Amino acid sequence: MPRNEVFSLIDKLSLSVQNARKVPLTGLVMLEQSEVLELLKRVVSSYDPQLEKADIILNNEKNIIDDANATAERVTKEADLQAQSVVNEANSYAQNTRASADAYAAETSHQAEEKANAMLADAQARARQTVEDAQAHADTLVSETTVLARAQEEAENLLKNANEHAAAVERQTQQDMLNILSQLESNLDGKLNDVRMMLQSVKSMRMYSEENENI
Repeated sequence: MPRNEVFSLIDKLSLSVQNARKVPLTGLVMLEQSEVLELLKRVVSSYDPQLEKADIILNNEKNIIDDANATAERVTKEADLQAQSVVNEANSYAQNTRASADAYAAETSHQAEEKANAMLADAQARARQTVEDAQAHADTLVSETTVLARAQEEAENLLKNANEHAAAVERQTQQDMLNILSQLESNLDGKLNDVRMMLQSVKSMRMYSEENENI
């Protein structure tokens, strides 16, 4: 007999007890003996041993579900802890990398500035010396008109060459500074790429953890 029918018979028996006439001044009720016996007989005859197995299966199913939930909760907590550890490590690495990059940039910029200033000072000193030499050479020339004109022309040429040389040195200095700063930018880009890759790995792990929680 199906399980639902057994429950139906039990419900009928319970209803009979509830609707039975009460014996005044007592907690007793009056039942129709034949009706109650008939219901009990039908309940006994409809007993199915498979019901006990079904209850066992249901209990086992509940235990399995409870174990699965506990395991899922434990795995989720472990994943969260691992993800947090990776995030902390990434943050620490990023901070250390940024500090190293800032220190490297400051040192490189300082060195480049010192080198440029030294080269510019040297170029200016050479230019001044060239002008002074030209002026001194011109001063030693005789004052005759033709000789003086030639000396003046030579002095102007020397001055022009000195100025051109100073300009060339200044351009070369600027180019050297650009090269140094470009190399610095390339090094910083490489370090930033490492940080971005680690950040992407952390995001992937967090997405995986959230998907497990949704499951």
